[in-house]
Amino acid sequence: MAVKKVARSVSSANSLNFRPPVESKKSDKKGTKPLPDPTSIQQVLLLMIVHLCRKVLFVDPNIKVGIYILLVFFGSILGDVLPIPNSYFSRKDNIFNVYFVKLSWGWTMMCVGSFVYLTSSVYTCGDNTKIRKHFIRLLLATCMWLFWTNLFVTVEERYGYCSKTIVRSGKNQCLSKGHTWNSFSISGHTFILIYCTLIIMEEAKALVCWEAIKDHLRNEEHNRNNEDGGSITPLDSLNDEQLFHVKEKYEKFTSYIRISFVAMTMLAVLWDVMLMATIIYFHSTPEKFVASVISVLLWFFTYRFIFNRRLIGVPLPGEGTFRYMNPNQPLQTLQMRRSSLIAKSEKISTFMGMPLSPPKFGSSTAEESLTTRSVEERVAR
Repeated sequence: MAVKKVARSVSSANSLNFRPPVESKKSDKKGTKPLPDPTSIQQVLLLMIVHLCRKVLFVDPNIKVGIYILLVFFGSILGDVLPIPNSYFSRKDNIFNVYFVKLSWGWTMMCVGSFVYLTSSVYTCGDNTKIRKHFIRLLLATCMWLFWTNLFVTVEERYGYCSKTIVRSGKNQCLSKGHTWNSFSISGHTFILIYCTLIIMEEAKALVCWEAIKDHLRNEEHNRNNEDGGSITPLDSLNDEQLFHVKEKYEKFTSYIRISFVAMTMLAVLWDVMLMATIIYFHSTPEKFVASVISVLLWFFTYRFIFNRRLIGVPLPGEGTFRYMNPNQPLQTLQMRRSSLIAKSEKISTFMGMPLSPPKFGSSTAEESLTTRSVEERVAR
């Protein structure tokens, strides 16, 4: 009898513990956000180079303008007073002056023009009308360059005089006779080098948050393929044709865009080096200072007044069919991001702006977190 009771109790326990298997339906499974594709070594190296170039071009233009004005003024005075020895850059026939500075506008427009075309083809969804509007900025800058450089030449020829009186007192006739032409020669090199660098810095802002477009594309495709959807992306307002165009052009042009960005950085560095040579060796202080002020005023009038206020309907770099970046981001995001991740009083080794190790106990960040937890526990009690 005891054996039967034990058997019954075991069978009853088994029957109570038994749960019928639940068949999982495929329709009940909900998808998660897709992961990004693995990055190759070549892409990592290129991104590191682009990150270094960002350090050069993503400087606040207002700060760069102040540096230019002070550098031209005080550097020119020091160049006039101090006995600076001649160097390769003091020669007018040096290779950088002949093949780069004298053709600086062509080099700048070639690199910046290709960059504007490639980037605008993506964020305008291939709309040719919007792409042409972005090129109006470069067209207006070219008109400004032609007008002011010709004006500099006119002022030099009309208001100058020859060191020796001749029948025809023009500049060319005076120089052909071996005499000296005395005039107020506004430095065209100072003007064009500063103006080109400021244009490069402004147009390069289209690359801010460029890598985020890849994440937006991946998430948007997931949202459209999933019935439940997900978080809204900047590409939510695009139709299927526009989304396909953005994905196709982004994958096709991104490598060329990064190469153009690196080329623009190299030009900006070269223009700064040649500007230093011009400040030290060529022209007088007033001639260089006036040229620098004119170039800064032109930059402010176009990018800070006309384009920023949309007076002629020309958008700023990066503005298109969808919004993927903030125009003020290159000037503020880096500082805000670092201050949110790392305490100011604490020094932590970082790589590309991100901390390599979490904060240790005893640091200010750890102490703040512990203090916050203790306060929360007291309130809960």
